Amino acid sequence: MITETSNEATTVVELPDIIPGLVPFIVSRIQRYHELFDQPLIAEFWEETLHKSFLEYGYSTTWKPDRSHKIGEDMRIENITGSRISCKSGQFIKPRGGTDSIKFNGSRTTSYETLDDKITQLCGDYDDWYFLLAKKKPFDKTYKLLVFESSKCKVNKLTWEENKTGKQWVGTGEFQACISKSMSAQLWTTLPMSMVSYSYDIVV
Repeated sequence: MITETSNEATTVVELPDIIPGLVPFIVSRIQRYHELFDQPLIAEFWEETLHKSFLEYGYSTTWKPDRSHKIGEDMRIENITGSRISCKSGQFIKPRGGTDSIKFNGSRTTSYETLDDKITQLCGDYDDWYFLLAKKKPFDKTYKLLVFESSKCKVNKLTWEENKTGKQWVGTGEFQACISKSMSAQLWTTLPMSMVSYSYDIVV
C-alpha cells in the first residue's frame, strides 16, 4: 500500500488508481516493439513490457527475467497491497450462442489426478489481477489491454462435466472453461468481455 500525504488528507493508492496513467507507457513500449517485429507480443516479453512500463511510471515491481513458470503471480507492485499480477495473452472469440469473449490459458494440472483436485489447485490464492493483452486471429497489429480481478474467473464457480468424447472436462456458468485430458491438462478460460473491469485499445 502506498499512501500520499498532504496537509488536507491522506490517500491510499491502490492498483486500479494507477492503471489510466500506466497505459501510455505500455502503448509506447508496444509500438516500439513493433518497429522491429511483426509477430504479436506474448509471454515473457509481455511480462517484461509491463514491468518496464511500471518502472517508467515510477513504480517498482518484483518481476525478474528468470522465465519463472510458477502458478499465478508474475509480479507485484512494491508497497501496494492487493497488487499481485498474472500476465496473460488472449484471443478474441465469440462462442456459439454466446457473447464477445476473450480466451486465454492457465496452469497445467497433470500432477493432480481428479477433477476436484485440479479445480482446488487452480483456485488457490495466487494473484489479485489479470493484465491480459488480447488480440484477434489473424493478428492485425491491434490489441486491447484488459485488466480484471482474478476472483472473477475462479473455476470453482462453474458446473463441471465430461464432454461427449470424454477427452476433456467442461465448466459452464457465467463464463466457460475447459481442461483437456491431453495437452498437460491445461486450463482454458473463455471470459465474456462484459466481465472485464478495464479495457484500453492499443493500435500499432
